[in-house]
Order: sequence, then structure tokens, then C-alpha cells
Amino acid sequence: MRVLLLVAGRVSVDKNGPPDIPTGCAGVGYIPCGGERGDHRKRRTYEPSTAPAVTVVVGYQPGRGGDEAIELGSGLADALGTSLVLVIATPKPWKTPSMARVDAEFAEYAQRYGDDAEAAARTHLRTRAPGTGVSFRRVSEGSVSKSLHVALDELDADVLVLGTTHGDDGGQMSLGATTSRLMHSSSVPLALAPRGYRCTAITGVTCAYSGDSRGEDVVVSARDLAGRLSVPLRVATFGVRPADMFPPEVGFDAERGVMQAWREQMAASMQELVHRNVIGDSVQTLVSTGDNWDAAFDGIEWPQGEILTIGTTPRDSVKRVFLGSTAAKIIAAATVPTIIFPG
Repeated sequence: MRVLLLVAGRVSVDKNGPPDIPTGCAGVGYIPCGGERGDHRKRRTYEPSTAPAVTVVVGYQPGRGGDEAIELGSGLADALGTSLVLVIATPKPWKTPSMARVDAEFAEYAQRYGDDAEAAARTHLRTRAPGTGVSFRRVSEGSVSKSLHVALDELDADVLVLGTTHGDDGGQMSLGATTSRLMHSSSVPLALAPRGYRCTAITGVTCAYSGDSRGEDVVVSARDLAGRLSVPLRVATFGVRPADMFPPEVGFDAERGVMQAWREQMAASMQELVHRNVIGDSVQTLVSTGDNWDAAFDGIEWPQGEILTIGTTPRDSVKRVFLGSTAAKIIAAATVPTIIFPG
């Protein structure tokens, strides 16, 4: 599924004419996930899909968001009716024998690392996801990102779940080197679990809608995903106004007029999706604006366990996950799991 995210951009205004509609207001996806069991929100549900099984892969690193990745991965696997594959990237042994047995000692260290990581993962699974079917795979390819790429190819994975490092900047997700590399090279969706995340059930899917020519395809993909998960769909758009949107002499009335016009345009665009039967009339559509991303997101209720989806635009003919600086800031500020789809 591809979800487009447009960066909030600059607009211009003609004092003698109507204001231009912002071309940079963003469509953002909203996916409820991990609500408490027994949370019966009265929203539309879908019949279970008969599509082929999905392969959910967790890149597990103990102490580096690994437990949170297991939480999200097991929640996705449970909702999709599939099992989980935990991939552990172990240090690559030396190929050249050493007179001092350094090579043998390093091989022993790599084995211990893999054993300890698998034991830690099994302990968490027994406590938090005892009913989830899981298998383990160890890969040694010189780096964590390369090992995960090899595993994704071998397993024909549909999604890769990762934890995030615990940043000290107040945010819930800080992207480490491995995650950053995978964002620039992965051809499958990445699911990121924030610090301290706990998931018990997937309860809904929310799609980012940008309103551009590709937006309808994104909504169709999100609708299909909701069907696979047997959960309700919601479509949301968020707009962010830059601090220097208008010079002081223009005034706030013009500024408010531009944002209101954009809101009406996006609302009408989403209603057109209903009229063309792209989505059902029971699918909730939302538009929220703010001075920054935090304010825009706060304009919509986020029940416990929600998942945010963010998409990327293609840079070449090959689908890859590639985030601009604004999207990276959104992820850093997110307090809910985030699924990033390749463009």
C-alpha cells in the first residue's frame, strides 16, 4: 500500500483576488491498532479476507526497541491470522583462521549473542504474546541492515517490524542508523514501534489522503488492508501552516480564508470518494489543521493503540521507502506505531 505525504508548503496571496489553496498541506494516515481487548467501538467492520498469507518479519535487537517490535509484530500477525518470523542479525565470523584462535573466540561470541537474543525474545513472547506462532532466523551479513535485507528476500516478507531507539529529545521514536538505512533501501513497508509500546489487538485502519492524482489509489490500498485485517477504515487529512505563511501586512483574515478554503476543498474531495464508491458512506473522513504537526494531530482523537501510516513518493522506477526531513520529524514526534509504505 502506498500512502502519500505532502510537506506543508508556502502559499501566496493576491490582495485583489482570492487566496491560493495551499499545495503543501499534508494527507496523513490513521490506523487504530492495539486497543484493549473488549474495546467495542461502534465502527464498521469488514469480512475476513481470503487473500494469501502475509509474512510478518521482526528485526529483533535486545535492548534496542526489540520488545516493542515484538509487541507490534505479534499484534499484526494476530490480526492477519499468520505467524511471526523473528530475525536476529548476529556478528559475522571471520573467514581467515587465526593462530591465536581469535576467529574461534569471535565465532563463540556470535553464537552466544544469538542464543542470548533468542532467549530474551522467547521470554517476552511467553509473557506478552503466548498464542503467537513464531520462528527464528539468524543471519550474519556484516551489518544489521544487510542481514535484514537478506532475510527479507529469503522469506519473501510483506512487512518488516522494527523497534526504535529511545531518544533523549523527548520524542517517542528516535531513528537509529539501521532504521535510517532501511528507510532508504527497503522495498517492503516498515512498521516502527515507539518507546514503551504495548499492543493487544489491531482495531482499525486509517489512510492518509492527499487529494492529489494518486490519492485514490492510496485509499483503495488502505481499504484493502482494512479488509485483510477485518477492521474499520478511516480516512484523514492534516494540514500544517508554516509560521511565515503570510507577511504581517496581509493580515490574519486572509490566512484564515486560505486554510478554510483548503479544508473545504479536502472535505469535498473525500466526499467524492464516497460518491464514486471508492469508500463506503460509513467510512469516517476527517480534516485537521494546525500551526505545527503536534497541533494538527492533537485536533483528532487518538484512542489508545492507534497506528499512523505514512507513505513516500517514488524517486525512481523501483519502489523504496524514502523519507524527507519533514516526514522524519513527524515520525520523531509520533507517540503511536508508524507504518511507512514505499513509494
